[in-house]
Amino acid sequence: MPVVVGAAGLMFTGLLIWSAYRNGMFFDASFYRWEWMLMASTVLSLCITTRMQRRMTRGSSSGICEYFMVKKNKGPGEEPVRASVPLAAYTPLLIALLFGLSLINKPASVHGTLEQLLRWSAYGAFLISGYLWLRIGPFRSWLFMALQGSGLFLIGGALAGWLGWIDVPEMILSTGDSSLSAVGARLAGFVQYPNFLGAVSGAYLLWNWLLMIRAGSYRTFLLAVMMAAPLMLVLLLTESRAAWLTTAVGWLAGLLLLTREQRVKWLVYSGWTLVGAGAAYRIVFAAGLQGSHEGVGHMGETLGLLAILMASAAGFTALRTVFAGLSRRQLEIAAWAGLGAACLIMALLLPAVIQGRISSGHFQTAGARTMFYKDAWSLFLEAPLLGQGGDTWRMLFTQIQTYPYIGNEVHSGYLDLLLDLGIVGLLVFAFMMYGLLRIVWRHDRAGILPVGLLMVHAAVDFDMSFGYYWLLLFSWLVYYSPYPGAAQRGQSLFASPRSGQLPPRSVSLGKRAAAKRQAGFQFTAALLTAAVFAFASAYSWQFDKAVAYREAAASAAGNEQTALLERALAANPYWSRIRVELSQLVPPLTGARQLEAGLRYEPQSVPLLSALGLCHARLGNVKQAAAYLRLALQYDHYDRDNQTGAIMTMARLARDKQAGGQLDDSRLAAATALAFFEAFESQGAAARRGGRDFEVTAESRKAAEDTRLLLSELARARTAAQTKMSSPQTEKINA
Repeated sequence: MPVVVGAAGLMFTGLLIWSAYRNGMFFDASFYRWEWMLMASTVLSLCITTRMQRRMTRGSSSGICEYFMVKKNKGPGEEPVRASVPLAAYTPLLIALLFGLSLINKPASVHGTLEQLLRWSAYGAFLISGYLWLRIGPFRSWLFMALQGSGLFLIGGALAGWLGWIDVPEMILSTGDSSLSAVGARLAGFVQYPNFLGAVSGAYLLWNWLLMIRAGSYRTFLLAVMMAAPLMLVLLLTESRAAWLTTAVGWLAGLLLLTREQRVKWLVYSGWTLVGAGAAYRIVFAAGLQGSHEGVGHMGETLGLLAILMASAAGFTALRTVFAGLSRRQLEIAAWAGLGAACLIMALLLPAVIQGRISSGHFQTAGARTMFYKDAWSLFLEAPLLGQGGDTWRMLFTQIQTYPYIGNEVHSGYLDLLLDLGIVGLLVFAFMMYGLLRIVWRHDRAGILPVGLLMVHAAVDFDMSFGYYWLLLFSWLVYYSPYPGAAQRGQSLFASPRSGQLPPRSVSLGKRAAAKRQAGFQFTAALLTAAVFAFASAYSWQFDKAVAYREAAASAAGNEQTALLERALAANPYWSRIRVELSQLVPPLTGARQLEAGLRYEPQSVPLLSALGLCHARLGNVKQAAAYLRLALQYDHYDRDNQTGAIMTMARLARDKQAGGQLDDSRLAAATALAFFEAFESQGAAARRGGRDFEVTAESRKAAEDTRLLLSELARARTAAQTKMSSPQTEKINA
C-alpha cells in the first residue's frame, strides 16, 4: 500500500505543478486529459476501498485491509476506525449534477455547460482521492510535499521570468497606465494573471508562517523559511492591492486564531519576512521592465536576491534560537516592537512608486468592476432560480452591457456561479463549503487561513475560473482535516459521532447490523460516484481528442487541414470555434449548414452568427447576410472589430452586386452597410456621454464613404435609366 499511496502523492504533485505551469488550468483544453485520468483513477480507488471496507465490516482484516484500519486507544482495549471519505467531499458532484440538469433547460452554451460539468466532476475526484489516500497519518507528508513543490515551482518560475532567465512575455504585464501599475510592469508568472498570482502567493505565505511556528522538525522549518521572503516578494511584484489587503486580513485573523505562544512567533516571523522581502524588492523591482539580454538574465540582481534570501533564512534560524532563551513577557514586548520596526524599515526600502500605489487613488479598476457587477445583476434577474448554464456571463454579457468594456470574466467567482446555476447552485455551493470548512474548523482553526484568503479574494476576481485554484483549495482542506482516529470533534458535521467506527466482533448484533447498513450506504454512494465519473470521463476523452485534432490541423494545410477539423468537430460537436474555423475552408453552403447546426448548442453565439453572415455574403444572399450580421451586432454592439467587419462585408457585397448588374441587391447591401455604420457612430456618442472612449474605426469610416459613393452612382444610374425610358414616350407624344 505505501506504493499505491506514493503513486497518489506523485499524481497530486504532478497535477499541482502542471496546472500551475499550464496557465493555472484556466483554459479547459489544457484540463481535459487530466480530467479523465483523474476520474478514472478515482473510480479504481473507490472500487478498491469499497471492497476492502466491506471485508472489514464482515470481520476480515488482512493485507490491504490493514491499511484502512487505524487503531484508536479505548482504555483497556483497542477499537479499529475505518478511514472514510466525509460526505461533504462528495458535494462537488452535486454541482456537476446541477450543470448536467441545466442542459435540459436550454443553456446559453451547451459546450460551456459540459465543460463546467467535467471540471466539477474532476474537482470532486481530486477531493475524494485526497481524503482516501493522503490524510492518513504516515502518508500526509506526500500532500505536504505536493503543496510545497507546487508553491516552489510557481514562485521560482515567476521570479525567473521577472529576472529575465525565462523568456515568456506573458509572465510580465507591461503597461504605461499608472492605474494598473506603479512601476510599469506587474508579475503574472505562469498563470499569466497578476491578481491570481498575488492571491496564491498570499495564501502560501500564510501557510508557511503557520508551518514555521508549528514546525516539529528542522527540515520542515527550513523549507518554510526558504519560501517566506520569495513569496512576499512575488506578492509585492504582482501589485495586486486586493491580494495585499486579503493577505493583511488573513494575518490579522491569524492573531485571533493562534494561541498566545504561537502569536508571538507569528508577529516575529512575519516582521522579519517584511524586512527581507522589502530589501529584495528594492534590488529587483526594475528588472522586469528591462527584459532579458539575449537569453541571459540580470546577473547582478539575481546574485543580490540570492544573498538577501540566504540572509533572511539565517535570520529566521537565529530568531528560532532566541525564542528558547527569553521569557514569554520579553518575547511579547520584543515581538510587537520588532514588528513596528519591520514595517518602518519596509516602508523606507520600498520605492516611492509602490508606496504611492498603496496610499493614493487610481481606483478606476474598482469603477469598472462596479459596472460588471451591475450588468451581471441584471443578467441574473433573467433566470434567478436555476441560472442559464455554464459560461453565461461570457456568452451573454455583451447583450446587456451598459458601456463598452472588455470583460469576458465577471470578476467575482460567486457572482459567476450565481449566473450559471442561480440561487439553487449558490446554495449547494454554500452547503459544500460549510461542510468542508466545518471539518477543518473543528480540527484546526488556523487551517482556515490559507483557504479563507483564497475564498475571500475570489469574491472580487475570477480566481475560481482557474483549475489550479480548486486544486490548491481542496488540497489545504484535506491537509487540515483530521486523520482517521483523531478526536471526534474533528469529524464531519454530516456524520454521526461514531459513524466512522468499525465495531469489533464482540459488539451486539444491533451495532453490527448498523455497521453493515453504513457500509451498504457507502457502497451505493461509491457506485453512483463511479457512474458519474465514467460518464464524465467519456466526454473528457472525446473533448481531448478534439483538441488534439485541432492542434494538428493548425500545422496542416489544404484537404488535410479540413479533414482534421472535421474529425475535431465529430469528437466535439458543441465547440463553436471549430465550426467557425472550418467554415472558412469548406464551400460556403457547406459552411453555412455547419454553422446553423451549431446554433442549436449556442443560439446567441456572436462568432457563429458573424460567420454565418460571411458565408451568406460569399453565397451572394444579401438578405440572409444582413439578417445574421444584424443579429450578431445586436448581441455584441460594443465590439469594434465585429462592427467594422459587418460594415466592410456588406460594403463589399454591395460592390459585387453592382458589378454583376444586380442593382436592387446592391442598393439593399449598401443601405444595410450605412445603417450599421450610423448605429456604430451613435453608440460611440452614447459611450462618450457616459465617460467611456468608443470611436468608430478608420476602416469602417472608409467603407461607409465608399458605400455613400456607391449609392450616389446607383441613384444616377437609376435616373439615367428612367430618363432613357421616358424619352421614346415623349418623342411619340410630340409626333
